[in-house]
Amino acid sequence: KERNSNNSYVFGLDIGTRSIVGVVGYMERNRFKVIAMAEQKHETRAMLDGQIHDIYKVGDTIRKVKNSLENQLERELSDVCIAAAGRVLKTVNSSAEYEFEEETRVTQEHIYSLNLLAVENAHNKINEKEDKARFYCVGNTPIRYQLNGYDINNLEGHKAKKISADVLATFLPEDVVDGLYAAVENADLNIANLTLEPIAAINIAIPEKFRLLNIALVDVGAGTSDISITKDGSIVAYGMIPRAGDEITESLVSKYLVDFNTAEKIKRGSLMKRQINFKDIMGLKQKIAPDEVKKAYSSAVESITKEIANKILELNGGKSVSAVFVVGGG
Repeated sequence: KERNSNNSYVFGLDIGTRSIVGVVGYMERNRFKVIAMAEQKHETRAMLDGQIHDIYKVGDTIRKVKNSLENQLERELSDVCIAAAGRVLKTVNSSAEYEFEEETRVTQEHIYSLNLLAVENAHNKINEKEDKARFYCVGNTPIRYQLNGYDINNLEGHKAKKISADVLATFLPEDVVDGLYAAVENADLNIANLTLEPIAAINIAIPEKFRLLNIALVDVGAGTSDISITKDGSIVAYGMIPRAGDEITESLVSKYLVDFNTAEKIKRGSLMKRQINFKDIMGLKQKIAPDEVKKAYSSAVESITKEIANKILELNGGKSVSAVFVVGGG
């Protein structure tokens, strides 16, 4: 209750293609402690490939998650942090530099302004290329800082005449971001922070000490597979493919003549040892062995993983990475 009065709780929402998950917690000694969690599956396919198709239905599902968390916490929630799926994601490498009139000790404010300048340059660059669609910056990651022309990990506290930054900025079309905002606001919540799903995932899954290695992180969801690449201590690329778990389910819809939700149960049942029982769209009872289901979706799995592998190679300059980390519900 003491923490309640200090407003030190953080409320995060993962607005996924198949389900919405809400988590509330707080930071303690560099660890995030989760104190409440709630999940709600979409009743209809209101989202496809990470894109909101029905704002009000998604808003209602968010409200159910919010209400569940409020009941657990016995307090109202108003501000939320969200992550956007990387559908039609664009990334831009950009740089900026700033020269002081005289040698100055660099503060956090100087670094923030420098990053902002680099993001602004990236924003101008991407909107010059795109004639019709306007893009919104959903995240940025510093790749390299320089102090008086030399590489440095942390500018803060050093005296400098000139500072510069190379930044990887990520953008989504404004209509995608607007749909997210509208759905969240429909649940009477205010967006306090917006980031990109692969940025959120990599900050948890791959600590900075491992980023010297050339690693790919793949976050496989229901609608999208989001990819991040690390190298030489930095995150060097983000990407995505609009294919994931739902596509495997869809391959079973046509194979067994069932609706999407039944196909999802069949897919999950393929990991069990017992036979799977279901009714097809004609109401006929069917029985199948788990191995048979695996064979039915094997070509879809192979196709998706091949595309993910090709995207990793593309993002990594045509070379294979040292290791691949896989996270996510898909």
